[in-house]
Amino acid sequence: MTLVAVDIGGTNVRFAIVQDDGALTAHRSMLCDDFPSFEAAIQSYAALQEIAITAASVAVAGPVQGDLVEVTNNHWSFSKTGLVTALGLDRLQIINDFTAQALAQADPSAHGNMLLIDGTSATHAPLLVIGPGTGLGVSALVPAGCDYLPLEGEGGHVCLSLQSDAEMALFDDLRREVPHVSAEHFISGSGLETIYRLQNNGAAMPAPDIGTAAIAHPGVERDAANMMLGLLGSAVADSVLMMGCWRGVVIAGGIVAQLQPLLPDSLFQARFRHNGLMAPLLNKVPVWLSFDPHAGLRGAAAGFTNPHMASRIIQRD
Repeated sequence: MTLVAVDIGGTNVRFAIVQDDGALTAHRSMLCDDFPSFEAAIQSYAALQEIAITAASVAVAGPVQGDLVEVTNNHWSFSKTGLVTALGLDRLQIINDFTAQALAQADPSAHGNMLLIDGTSATHAPLLVIGPGTGLGVSALVPAGCDYLPLEGEGGHVCLSLQSDAEMALFDDLRREVPHVSAEHFISGSGLETIYRLQNNGAAMPAPDIGTAAIAHPGVERDAANMMLGLLGSAVADSVLMMGCWRGVVIAGGIVAQLQPLLPDSLFQARFRHNGLMAPLLNKVPVWLSFDPHAGLRGAAAGFTNPHMASRIIQRD
């Protein structure tokens, strides 16, 4: 069996071959915009590696419940059963991208994760995995028998927790543009761009450039980044309380990793810790930051052998 792990985001798609011992090899990242479909992208990867793919475990940014998968913030869509037929696969598993991120964090202190906020990890409680990237991903890893059960949801599309007049003003501005303002509208790469635009009379700047300038010097770019980090702190606190994630939090996604130098002086920790009556509980919860660009691939590979995910595997008739 040649098993390939895939991580489809809004911007990039990553591939790796999963060896029999679980190790990942032949890593490759491609731009989604370079291909008309996921089928074309995975066929290109197979040709480059000169392999015949017989099984695939695919992490996708977006809902994956039905047969039709539409990638969030991406032009790709595909049928699961159609993909099995088109690629001649024996087995195919499709999971949410942040489900894969959660599965990759069975040990939150491993894989180069940085401890941002110390605390007392409750080993048998759920672990929250959350992070802004192209969108805002949210999942949790729940201990279940000898393995973990990942929760699949779309927590990035819940309502925002606003705590300042400045945040409320931006919320009102954006509400005039979109029918529903979700957390993802502000806590994501595009969200950072939106904050910057609304704070600066419509001026536009790409998120990576905002991040670079925010780290380099004080100014309007740092103001935008700090607002996003404060909103993230509230979103993390809300998610921990909602799901009882006393084991801790792993923040994934490349944006916060880029902005890491700003975290100590940002509102992130204050907004996470100081949550009214529940502050004593939140003060015990540790928070890690993931820098691993291959976490989604590791999680996709782990999902293929996770007993709680077995029902998600589609087999060719």
